[in-house]
Amino acid sequence: MRALVMAVAITLITQALAGEHAFVSPNGEFEAYTVPANDNGSGMKLFLHRANSRDAGVLLRQNNRWIDAKWSPDSKFLAVIDHLDGHIADVYVFGVGADAVPTLFYHTPDLHKYDVKWEVTGWDVPRREVILDKEAKHELPSRTTHDKVVARVGTESLKREDTE
Repeated sequence: MRALVMAVAITLITQALAGEHAFVSPNGEFEAYTVPANDNGSGMKLFLHRANSRDAGVLLRQNNRWIDAKWSPDSKFLAVIDHLDGHIADVYVFGVGADAVPTLFYHTPDLHKYDVKWEVTGWDVPRREVILDKEAKHELPSRTTHDKVVARVGTESLKREDTE
């Protein structure tokens, strides 16, 4: 019994250290999950599939740092926060249909802009809007600003850029 407890504990610790995270949709139908992007365990790949599915799913984003995700309350949208480094974070919003095939409908402006970090703070589902915080660092004068941005999630598919 002691060996089993140790094996489970080691597995859980290994997964935590490997950067594996699961983001289950509020309705329980879908799951986005991360795995390490590189052989040395660094970076992240974010996949989307139907919950309890054995297939790997669709690769949404990948980078050499870290990725976070937040579901809309109705499970129709998944916002992906792509942290390229400690100074840059962009948001991509994917629509997720019943077939679990994602469609990119929105991304923050000026992708990959240094010293600008975007974060999802909420959703207005009836209006099809994502509520964002834009943190920007300014050199002169030296200060950091936070702006609330309410962005309409479009209905036309956007071109997906290659992931890092």
